[in-house]
Amino acid sequence: MSNVKFLTRTGVQRLIASRASENVIIFLSGPTSRKTPLSLLRNTDVITVNGAAEYLLSNDIAPFIYVLTDARFLLQRRQDFYKFSQGSQYTIVNTDVYDAASEEDKQYMRTHCLILKAFYKREKGGLYKKLKLELLSKWNKNLLIRVPVSKRKRLVGFSKDISIGYCSCHTVAYTAMQIAYSLGYDNTICSGLDITGSCARFYDESNNPMPSELSKDLIKIVPFFKFMRENVDDFRIYNLSDDTAISYDIIPHILAKDVAMLSPKKNKMNSTSGLREQADSCVSEI
Repeated sequence: MSNVKFLTRTGVQRLIASRASENVIIFLSGPTSRKTPLSLLRNTDVITVNGAAEYLLSNDIAPFIYVLTDARFLLQRRQDFYKFSQGSQYTIVNTDVYDAASEEDKQYMRTHCLILKAFYKREKGGLYKKLKLELLSKWNKNLLIRVPVSKRKRLVGFSKDISIGYCSCHTVAYTAMQIAYSLGYDNTICSGLDITGSCARFYDESNNPMPSELSKDLIKIVPFFKFMRENVDDFRIYNLSDDTAISYDIIPHILAKDVAMLSPKKNKMNSTSGLREQADSCVSEI
């Protein structure tokens, strides 16, 4: 990993400067994604994940950001990864995906992708790991984290600035949410945030099926969403799904017709100017 260049503050600033709308849609793999009007998707920046990008591209909608954090997808659907990455304005992968890639794919990622680092591999850990994360969260106000005393309990967290890293939680949706927050959108609207039943994906996987683990991981995922709701007061996030395992008390429901009526953030100008003052270099070598 010595030659990997990770996304930094100026890289985030460039993403912010490239935005084409004040709101963003996180287009996920749940079946209810198909209910989202194409007109809404065409007129809003879209962050998409995994195979959900196929639906957008087939409808002549170029994603603003394509996100991949599951190395299995790269290994099993390599051609699709390239198709979705090249069809999107930006691609973001994490170190799990990069580490699993061939040297040829790593070269592509170093050249064409933004690479995110995670604060941890697993939510459980020993005393040193917990002390390190506790100190990091005290030093950097953009890392919100709750570290349990018990070794058996899981930590929860949320990164308000993806240039310092992100908090993983068994679903790429949570990574996309941290990306959306970091880019300062007024409102974030989730499409296909279902996680119900067998957690089937809406797109065709007949050639390269990837069993979903979301149903068994739901008990681990929900605490992160609750933590986000309780601790990220200025994150205005909504769920279009009418069939979801995530309580509307955590992420409120919204109808597609009401998205246009969402109001802008009151402190948008102040926060944008503050972000620009923090810019350093676009990438830094680790």
